[in-house]
Amino acid sequence: MNLELLQSFGQSYPEEYDGSLDSVSVAVTATFNRRGSLLAVGCNDGRIVIWDFLTRGIAKILSAHVHPVTSVSWSRNGRKLLSGSTDWNVSVWDVLSGECDQKYRFQSPVSKVQFHPRNNKVILVCPMKHAPVLVKLDGQHHSLPAGGESEQNIVASFDRKGEYIYTGNSKGKVVWHCEIFLLCWSLMQRLTKYVTLM
Repeated sequence: MNLELLQSFGQSYPEEYDGSLDSVSVAVTATFNRRGSLLAVGCNDGRIVIWDFLTRGIAKILSAHVHPVTSVSWSRNGRKLLSGSTDWNVSVWDVLSGECDQKYRFQSPVSKVQFHPRNNKVILVCPMKHAPVLVKLDGQHHSLPAGGESEQNIVASFDRKGEYIYTGNSKGKVVWHCEIFLLCWSLMQRLTKYVTLM
């Protein structure tokens, strides 16, 4: 057997340094579009830089927020970009024109935003210190239920098809049905006491 051939298949990392993208701002968050051709980078100065990853050049710069951008998310078709920031705002951007289509203000800084995987009219927002919110861009919004102040969900994400929302905190994980907000599954961490025998 050829050991060099076998070892190359087992590697899950690149063998060579591919390069870097130079920017004036410091990158805080980044995500590729569905095709992997565009990279949206949220920066510490509130800008979003969209890189054409094929040419390694800047395709567009959005002056998005006044504080650092904490999260960006592409719509399924790649025409819209969602951004959240520590300035308490969430914005929906038209990628081609660079214009802000909609802006929402929350009660605290936003840690994570996500487009629904199948519906570009639905977004999920995770404000810090508050329950995650499912926002329909037609104006409706629903806060995800929490068991109490001590059980506040700190992160939420859609599943691959967008049927369920996974939430989590320091005490466990919970799964909610996306349309009817029915609790589907819960795994709460149980505190157990260990007895030491001498």
